[in-house]
Amino acid sequence: MIGELQNSSLRQSHRRQNFAAAVVAGGALAFLYYNFQPAEADEAHNVSATKVSSLVHSLPDTRIRKSFSSTDMETHVPKPKEMEQPSSTDPQLSEISDRYAILFSISQLQRGIQKLESAPSYTTIFERVERIDGELKDQQQIELKLRHSPFSVYMKWLNGDKGRELLYADNENEGRMLVKLGGLKGRFIPTLRLDPMGTQAQAETRHPITRAGLVNLAKQLIEHRQRDLESGHYPRCTVEEGHEFDGRPCTKMIIEYARKEHSSLYRKSITMIDSELSLPVYVRNYTWADQNTVDEEQETLIECYAYTKIQIEKQLANAVWQHDNPEYRFKR
Repeated sequence: MIGELQNSSLRQSHRRQNFAAAVVAGGALAFLYYNFQPAEADEAHNVSATKVSSLVHSLPDTRIRKSFSSTDMETHVPKPKEMEQPSSTDPQLSEISDRYAILFSISQLQRGIQKLESAPSYTTIFERVERIDGELKDQQQIELKLRHSPFSVYMKWLNGDKGRELLYADNENEGRMLVKLGGLKGRFIPTLRLDPMGTQAQAETRHPITRAGLVNLAKQLIEHRQRDLESGHYPRCTVEEGHEFDGRPCTKMIIEYARKEHSSLYRKSITMIDSELSLPVYVRNYTWADQNTVDEEQETLIECYAYTKIQIEKQLANAVWQHDNPEYRFKR
């Protein structure tokens, strides 16, 4: 449900109001500053397939549409409503605001991790677009089931290599992940048993299966924000409430680094944090342009992830994590 959005030029006239009235003006900002400074990251704890070409115009700068199904390629993700962001001419005030926004995001994500980890398992539709070896790959829409302990993941592709299945469970199958290809290939090629960290397993993705899911995504974001705090070079951090994603209220967070020295990989990151789950349900990341870049927003997009139709489960059946499940194709 990674969807289409209007040109980024629409942002320019609607971006400069109301980050909680500049975090309730300088006085409130100063109060927050002295209460949070010099908090370390762990202290902050106490505090829904379009064509690939359309993804680069996707969420979240304008209004979203409904999510697509695997048979309807012309419907899209809900887009968040446009918000406006104040600009500050005071560098010190801006730095305090950025630091508070970073601490706010860490606190939200830690709360979300704690809540979701207390649930044994969940199901969701996971969508991703990634740039691999310089090429932006086609969008994938995947049915995902995840168990927290022992960590286990089942995936079934709903488009692309439709019917492909993947199963990984800690301490099972000799630490290998099982992959059964879809389509005609799946009829003739036996089940693959791959090292999750091996070259073949990671040839089609930027992140290993061992880091799949909402909790792991949230932890990765926290690691980046903690690094920002430790570096002392705070990125411009915009927090906007009042957005929606997959029909659910969200907070939109935009991180923008001023210089490559401050973040060697990421130039900009856009995250939608679900207001109820306190978890990142949409993330879009950009890297740095080079001298040959023509369209910065399109050519520097390196990854985009979305989680929709999230259902928290008390406990999924044990058969979900077993390769001999008669509903699966791993033995065929």
